[in-house]
Amino acid sequence: MSSKRRGEPDLDEQIAIYRREYRDLDPRVEKVVNALSRLERRMSVAYGRQLAALHLNHGEWEVLKELVMTGRPYQLWPGTLANRLGLTPAAVTHRVDRLVTAGLVTRERDEENRVRVIVGLTDAGRQKWLDAMRMASDFEEALLQDLDGGERDLLGDLLVRLLRRVEDAQPDAGGRLRDLDGER
Repeated sequence: MSSKRRGEPDLDEQIAIYRREYRDLDPRVEKVVNALSRLERRMSVAYGRQLAALHLNHGEWEVLKELVMTGRPYQLWPGTLANRLGLTPAAVTHRVDRLVTAGLVTRERDEENRVRVIVGLTDAGRQKWLDAMRMASDFEEALLQDLDGGERDLLGDLLVRLLRRVEDAQPDAGGRLRDLDGER
């Protein structure tokens, strides 16, 4: 479905409207930023649909991803998960509860410190992560099908440069932003 059919102006029309109202606008910057924004929105919808087909939500996927990222034996303490995800411990507990019920993770006492629990990925959880990765890879390959290898490399390099600039300017933006969610 084109943006026209949804009532959203195409990028050039949107930029022309912006320039009409704000003459100092650089149309090249706006084209890049608005294209990235629209692409991110559409990609999020596509990934959400894929996760829903696997009976996962984005938050649960994030927990599985963090456990996989640790490598074998795919275990983390809940507090470490909370820090990596930029969440409160209570929010991680809710996610882990749902994943335990689904048989995708375990929650067991840490043998080295019986006061603590450790969250571990089950074989079913790793398989669910792999299924999601396969679906995402197929989608991403289709997304980039019109770009040859050199164009993909260039686009990737340019986007990483932009990402590094944002990460350097806002190092806390990867997690929970207390200044935006009302906490002091």
